[in-house]
Amino acid sequence: MAQRNRGRRIIRQKPDRKANRVIFIRSLILMGVFGCLAFLPLFVKLWQLQITDHDYYQELAVKQQTRDSTVTANRGTIYDSNGTVLAMSATVYNIQLSPNDLRETQETYREKVEKAQESGGSLPDYPEPTNEFIASNLAAILDLDEADILRRLEKDSQYEMIKWRVDTEESDAVQEFITENHLSHGIYLMPTSKRYYPKNSLAAQVIGWVNPNMDNVGAYGLEAQFEDELSGQTGRIVTAKDGNGTELLYRFEDYYDAMDGNDLTLTLDATIQSFCESVVQEGVEQFEVQNGAFCLVMDPNTGAILAWANSPTYDLNDPWEISDPVLLQYIEDVKSGAYTEEEAYQKALAEGCTQEEAYDKAVDAAVGNAQLSQWRNKAINDTYEPGSTFKSMVLAAALEEGVVTESDHFYCSGSVMVEGYGSPIKCSNRSGHKDQDLATAVANSCNPAFIEIGQRLGAEKFYDYLEDFGFLGPTNIDVQGESASGGQIIWSRESFTNVDLAVASFGQRFNVTPLQLITAASAVINGGHLMQPYVVSQISDSDGNVLQHTEPTEVRQVVSEETSARCRAILEKVVDGGTGKNAAVEGYRIGGKTGSSETTETGRTIVSFLGFAPADDPQVVVLLAYDNPKPVSPGANVTSGGWYIGGGSMAGLKAGELLEDILDYLGVEKSYSATDDVLVPDVTGMTVEQATEALKQNNLTLRTVGEGDTITGQIPANGASIPGGSQVVVYLGVDVPTDQVQVPNVIGLTAEQAQAKLAEVDLYLRVSGASQYGDNVVSYEQSVTAGTLVDRGSTIEVRFNDATASGEGL
Repeated sequence: MAQRNRGRRIIRQKPDRKANRVIFIRSLILMGVFGCLAFLPLFVKLWQLQITDHDYYQELAVKQQTRDSTVTANRGTIYDSNGTVLAMSATVYNIQLSPNDLRETQETYREKVEKAQESGGSLPDYPEPTNEFIASNLAAILDLDEADILRRLEKDSQYEMIKWRVDTEESDAVQEFITENHLSHGIYLMPTSKRYYPKNSLAAQVIGWVNPNMDNVGAYGLEAQFEDELSGQTGRIVTAKDGNGTELLYRFEDYYDAMDGNDLTLTLDATIQSFCESVVQEGVEQFEVQNGAFCLVMDPNTGAILAWANSPTYDLNDPWEISDPVLLQYIEDVKSGAYTEEEAYQKALAEGCTQEEAYDKAVDAAVGNAQLSQWRNKAINDTYEPGSTFKSMVLAAALEEGVVTESDHFYCSGSVMVEGYGSPIKCSNRSGHKDQDLATAVANSCNPAFIEIGQRLGAEKFYDYLEDFGFLGPTNIDVQGESASGGQIIWSRESFTNVDLAVASFGQRFNVTPLQLITAASAVINGGHLMQPYVVSQISDSDGNVLQHTEPTEVRQVVSEETSARCRAILEKVVDGGTGKNAAVEGYRIGGKTGSSETTETGRTIVSFLGFAPADDPQVVVLLAYDNPKPVSPGANVTSGGWYIGGGSMAGLKAGELLEDILDYLGVEKSYSATDDVLVPDVTGMTVEQATEALKQNNLTLRTVGEGDTITGQIPANGASIPGGSQVVVYLGVDVPTDQVQVPNVIGLTAEQAQAKLAEVDLYLRVSGASQYGDNVVSYEQSVTAGTLVDRGSTIEVRFNDATASGEGL
C-alpha cells in the first residue's frame, strides 16, 4: 500500500486568490454599507444636535444649569408743574410657591419629629407644614381659592406663581407666615413694581395707565406715548444651579444693573386740574348732560396746557371699573332688555349662538364700549361743530384783512337769505337784533352779521385763515390720540361754496377738535401768535438731570398785535353785557365767546364757552363744553331743572366760576370795585357820628339798635371781612346777640331780594356770577345750605344767573 501510494501522484487544488479577493472586497463593502447605514441615524442625530438645533439645546442647557432672574427697573415718575406726584412706581411682591422645595421642607419637619421621638427631645414649636395647612393660610391672607393652591402644591414643579403684585399689607402678612412656620425654603416673595396714581382720576385721560397684565407697558395716554422714556431697562441676576434646581451661589453669579426710567414733568397744574374736573362734573349733573363734557385750560402765550378734563372719567388705579352714572345706566339698560339692539347680539345670533350666549356677548360688548368711552380723550380724539365760539377767529380774520371796522353797522331782521340755499338762515333772535355795530353784533352772537362778515372776506381768504389758524392739520401736541389730519374739515378748497362760506362763518357744518379750537383762539388774543400746544415740559433722569426741556414753539403769526388787541376789546364786551354775561366775575376783566352747536344728530346740542382773562393781558384761556344736555321733553329748549340749553346759560355760567377759581389761585389782582370786601373797623365806644364817619371811610354804613350816646357792641366784629356797601349793625345800650341764626333759602331770588332776606337775620350777601343784577338775574346757588346755623355777621356767597343770556347764536 505504501509503495502503491508512493507511486501515485497527489494533485492538490490551489486556492482561487482572485475569487477570495472578490469575496473579501464584497464583504468589506457590505460591512461598510451596513456600517454606514447603521451609523447614519447617529450621524444625522449628531448633526441635528451640534448644528441644526445647536442654539435650542444650548439655551436648554443654560436653563438647566442656571437660574435667570429679572430685576425690575423702576418706572419713571410723572409730576405736575409744581412737583406734585401724579404717577409713581412702588415695590410690591409676586408670591411664588416651589412645590418641590416645600416637599423637602416637609420631609425635614418629619425627620425632626422622628429624631425628637427617638431621643426624647422636644418637638418643633410650629405646626406641621402640610399642603392643607399652607393652602389654608395663604388663601386666607391673599384672598385666593384654597383648592387652587392645593392643586398647585401637588404638582412636580419648581415654580408656581399664585398672586402677582401684592401690596405691602398682604406681603408683610405672607412674610410673617413664612417666618413663624419656617417656610423660607418653598414660599418666596419676588420683588417687582406696581404703578400707583396718588390723585386717582385726576387728568386720567391725559396721564393714561399701564397694563399690569402686559408687563406694565403703557396702555393709554402719556404712559403709552412716553413708554420708552418711562419704562427704563430691566436688569438680570444669573446664578448656577444643580440638577435639583438649587442655586449654587458660589459657583458663579452675574448681575446686570436695572436702569430706572426717566421722569416726566408736565405743564398741568394739579390744583387747576381739580378746579376743571369739579366744574365739569358739577355741570354734567346740574344740566343733565348725556354725552359727557370736556374742559381745556391753556396758557395762551406759550401753548402750555394747564389743565385738561374729560367726562366720563375713571380711576387710574382701577381703569376697568366703571363708575360714571350715565355709563352704568347704559349697561343696566342693555342687561334689562335693550341688548336686542346691540350689534354684538345680532351678530352672535347670525353666527349660530343661542339667545343666552348672544345676551352674554351683548352685555360684554356694552361693558367694553363703556370702558372705551371712559378711557377716550374727548378733547383730542373727538371732533365737533364749534358753533359760535368759532366767530372769534372770523372776527380776527376780518379785522386783519380790513373788511370790517368797529364803526361798521349790521342790520339783523331775524334771518337772511343766502344764494344757493333754499330757505332763510335764521338768527338766534327770531325777531332780529336790528341795527348794531360790530362789537354789539359779536356780543349778540348775531348769525346774519357774521354771514355778511364771511362774505366780505370771501371764500378764498376765509379758507386761507382756516389753514393759518391750524384747522386743516394736527396741532402736533405731545399727547396720544391726535389724528394725522387733525380736525375734519368737510370741504376741500375747490368745493368750498358760497353756502359753505355762510354756515362756516358762524361755526356750523364743519368739525374741529377742541384742542385745535383753543389753540386757534389763543392766537386771536395773545398778539396773533399760533403756538404749538404741549403737555410735557421736561424729561429728566432718576438723578434729576434734565435730558429734554420743551421751549414754547411759535408755528406762525396769524394776525397782527393790533388786530389781537382789537379782538380782546370786542370779546370783553361779550361778557360785559352780551351772551356771555353769566361768565362775569366781580373784580376781573374777562372776555370770551359763547357757543351752542346744533349737531346733525337730531335734538343734540353741544353748549360751550371760550373765555380768557384778564382781558387786557390774558394769562389763561378756557374752553368748556357740555355735550347734549337733556331737554325736559323732545324739542324743548330747557332741562327738567329749568336751565335754558345754551352756551351762555350753561357753559358760560360754569366757566365764570372756573375762571374765578383759577385767577384767585394764580394771585391775579382784582380791580377795585365798590362791592369788594372790606374790613370792618372797631367802632365800639364811639358815638354814632364818629362810627358813621369811620365806617364811611371803609365804604360801609350803619344801622342802630337801642338807644344811647355810645356804641356798646357791633355786628360783625372788628376785623371781619364783608362786601363793600354793606350795613354794620351797632348796638346802643343793649347787649349784642350771641345766638346763631339759620341761613335762609335765597335760591331763585334777585340780588336785592336775597340781600334783604339775609339782612333780616344779620347776615351779609356776597354776589358772584352775572355782571348785572336786574330783574332777570336770579340766584341759583348759595355757599351755605339753607337751614345751617351760623354766627350773626357771617357772609353768604350767592351766585346769580342771567336768564336772558341764552348764548344761542348758533
